[in-house]
Amino acid sequence: MAQNYVVSLDDEAVTMQLRRENGRTEVRRGEDEHWFVCELERVGDSDLYLLMIDNHPTELYLERRRGGAVVTIGRHTFDFDVAPWRPGTARTRGHAGAKGVLRIVAPMTGSIVEVRCGPGDRVEKGDVVLVIESMKMNNELRSPAAGTVETVPVAAGQRVKANELLVSIRTGEG
Repeated sequence: MAQNYVVSLDDEAVTMQLRRENGRTEVRRGEDEHWFVCELERVGDSDLYLLMIDNHPTELYLERRRGGAVVTIGRHTFDFDVAPWRPGTARTRGHAGAKGVLRIVAPMTGSIVEVRCGPGDRVEKGDVVLVIESMKMNNELRSPAAGTVETVPVAAGQRVKANELLVSIRTGEG
């Protein structure tokens, strides 16, 4: 039997189905689409995962958080909310307008190449706040929401570990 979930990114909510049968995990979007065989395997003790969808590999960094996850694939970061599907949940809103402090943490161990913001700076959703190098690839980390930078406890050239705080942003301000 399939389990239904609502996956929200920004203001878009999608119903996903997940089923596990005979040691296989399959997912599909909605009820009318094709089922895809998927596997998610963690690489060591890091936040690096190998995602296989119908035998096509994708490397991603996964930071689990209450009610969802932050997923980084290449230079793109997605902040997903995930909830069990219930009648009426298909129109859930994203969190981008919520007030509070967002913590941007290192998705992997690496070196800070460039810091593009400082305390007191105003950032918009999608602005690059810093660049981190790992495995000889530069990765731009972007602000998930508009707000004011509170802290930047790192500097260019500094080595950081996975999940180390890089930038904190106060959101929900005008």
